[in-house]
Amino acid sequence: MQVNFQTYNVNRPVQQPAFKGAPRVHSKLFDPIKKQYDNLAEGIARNYYEKFYRSKFAKRFVDKTKNIKNMTTHMSAIGATLISGMYTIRTLQNDKLDPEKRKTLALNDVMTWGLSTAGSYFLDSKLANWWDGVTTRFAANYLLDNPRAKRTRTFGEWDSKNINQFMQDWYVRKNNRIDQLNKKIEDSLADGSYKGLRKPNLHHVKAEDAIPYKNIRDFNLDVLKNKRLTTLIDGMGVLKSLFVFGMVYRYIVPVLVMKPANKIGAYIHKKNAEKEQAQETNKAA
Repeated sequence: MQVNFQTYNVNRPVQQPAFKGAPRVHSKLFDPIKKQYDNLAEGIARNYYEKFYRSKFAKRFVDKTKNIKNMTTHMSAIGATLISGMYTIRTLQNDKLDPEKRKTLALNDVMTWGLSTAGSYFLDSKLANWWDGVTTRFAANYLLDNPRAKRTRTFGEWDSKNINQFMQDWYVRKNNRIDQLNKKIEDSLADGSYKGLRKPNLHHVKAEDAIPYKNIRDFNLDVLKNKRLTTLIDGMGVLKSLFVFGMVYRYIVPVLVMKPANKIGAYIHKKNAEKEQAQETNKAA
């Protein structure tokens, strides 16, 4: 580090010392390690992940599950079930623990898993409507920061802060267009003006087009068609489910289950002890 001091002169103001940091030197010591790591990561991605994602199993899995709602919730529950089952089996097979202690701990694991799974699904569903509002406000802020996503050239100027009102207005406009289109088709069928042209299809207007948008995601997919916003909205849903499952499984239920599980375990242990004592008394008699 270089430190330059200016001499003091009564005829000019005092200048503060100027500090200059030493130039940053790039070390090539770890370059070979970094190169090997990059090659390893690329090899794994090319030889493992890419092959897996292109496999028939992955394609079938995607086709079968693409229409399943709350996939994050289901996958979290499956993962928790596998982990809880493993812990329960290992607890019961642990010879270092007292048999009764093993049963109590296993009961604790099973109760925690059951209540956590049921509680997570319940809380996740109950927060759905509230979270839709949070996601809508998030989308509105995104549109404020990204004016092009509003597609003002197509839909005119509109305030994303009032996105719910715009969704409702657009639904009314869409209904009017559908009514006009259906009337035009019916008139063309009545006066025969469709002759010489392809016969209009009365069923080409989808029934769901007349249904109000349930949430901002549906509105974005149908109207705004912003791919990045769709990804962000989906991420908001994943965030909610993961947070709910994490809080319920890790903090809420374990604290609530501990005392009841211990009491139930103590009760079972007491009953077993009384039963063994009664059997010994009968044998002695």
